Amino acid sequence: MGVKLLEEKGYFFETLNGTFGTGVAKIARFVTDELSPTLGGGMVKMEKCRFPWTVRYDEILYVTEGEIIIESNGEIMVGKEGDSFFIEKGTSIVYEAVSQGTFLFSLYPANWNKL
Repeated sequence: MGVKLLEEKGYFFETLNGTFGTGVAKIARFVTDELSPTLGGGMVKMEKCRFPWTVRYDEILYVTEGEIIIESNGEIMVGKEGDSFFIEKGTSIVYEAVSQGTFLFSLYPANWNKL
């Protein structure tokens, strides 16, 4: 395959279940294990909500707009546009957007939910 263009018009955003708050979180997974057996990636758009999760993979987040808050082990970290987070496999966290935030994510392995 070499290189594959992933056009924005092909992104499909679905609502993330399990959020808390008055807003919503939507996710588009555009690098799945169908495309790569090792690497996954996509985009999350959050507005006025929290989402608890325990990551089962190593993950990198890059905040593209707004502000994303990550809480882990009692520590609160605020990422603004241009900031990044590294989240280690097995870490329990809460993603949050007080107003609005968008981030790109990349994770390894892509097939974490099939292991």
